[in-house]
Amino acid sequence: MKKRVAFLFSGRGSLIGAVQDGLNELSSELVLAITNNSEVDSSQLPIPKGCYFTCIDHKNYTSRSEHENEIASLLDQYQIDLLVLGGYRRIFSTEFVERYGHKTINTHPSLLPAFVGDKAQLKAIQKGVRITGATVHFINNEVDQGPIITQAAVEVKPHYTESDLREAIIDVEKLALARAVHLFLDDKLEIKNDVVHVKSGYENELFV
Repeated sequence: MKKRVAFLFSGRGSLIGAVQDGLNELSSELVLAITNNSEVDSSQLPIPKGCYFTCIDHKNYTSRSEHENEIASLLDQYQIDLLVLGGYRRIFSTEFVERYGHKTINTHPSLLPAFVGDKAQLKAIQKGVRITGATVHFINNEVDQGPIITQAAVEVKPHYTESDLREAIIDVEKLALARAVHLFLDDKLEIKNDVVHVKSGYENELFV
């Protein structure tokens, strides 16, 4: 049976192609794409045929739980095996994490645990670090603190602006995300004591 993937985002959806790259050679498919950004033009995104796209704008709900319940109902309806967060700018409740956290992965534009939260690229420049990057991790009840799956490094060049660094990180973030999606769907990952382990023989698959 094909494994079913959902993609949830708030920005421009630039990582949706990376999710599809991670499905290569696997019996899996992207069946659901959700945004909370009402300004997104889905015609500009590489959404595969047969994938249902919808906007669930949090501003249209009176509480976080109502908004999350709407998302959860679609995840259950489509029997999602993996939920990928790509630039999703909302924090999930404990209830959502307990229900879906074991199959939800997130990308973050830094080498966690450094520079959690918003403006990670700007924080890296302000601190004068020479190396930053991207991290793909499972979610938990702490912001950007879930078990790390894989990371990819980026050199912070002296002339970089925040925008320059953002674009440089996106390039490696796509590769890291595709790798993490592939490993998850191929059942190569397991979590022990809040640490992600890759099954024996596949350790090198973590490296981009």
